[in-house]
Amino acid sequence: MRSTLALVRRVLDAAAAVLLVIVLALTCSQVVFRYVLGISMPWTEELTRLLFVWLVLIGASRTSHMAIDLVPMSMRAGPARRTLELGATGVGILTLLVLIRYTVDLLEIVAYDRFTALGISVQYLYWSVIVGGGLWIAMSLAELFVRRPPEPPTTA
Repeated sequence: MRSTLALVRRVLDAAAAVLLVIVLALTCSQVVFRYVLGISMPWTEELTRLLFVWLVLIGASRTSHMAIDLVPMSMRAGPARRTLELGATGVGILTLLVLIRYTVDLLEIVAYDRFTALGISVQYLYWSVIVGGGLWIAMSLAELFVRRPPEPPTTA
């Protein structure tokens, strides 16, 4: 199970890296085309925004974001600490489920809306919340039941 979780993390990292490179390339090309060549490319702004939302939610689903863990880290490993971890994860999952639930409603509302320059459905933007939220829930549950080795502290 640990190797499967590690593989999923690597796939999420690779997807986020690819999206980041594409967003960077689109942004740089938009600047060059507009200010150097004098050519407007309106579709790059829309595509950059769409891909950036996917990037953020895929990155967040990895569950490695900053957390204030002063209370759990001050507790000894045991039932109280585990209960606190379960409670915090449960609140997070409940929040994500509510977000996903109302995003599904929004899919129906924006069913016929299109990005102006791209000409594709705005639903692709909202699907990122459903997919990213689902991945985030799955990874959060996996983190609860599969212990990963502690990551070394990072310095700012």
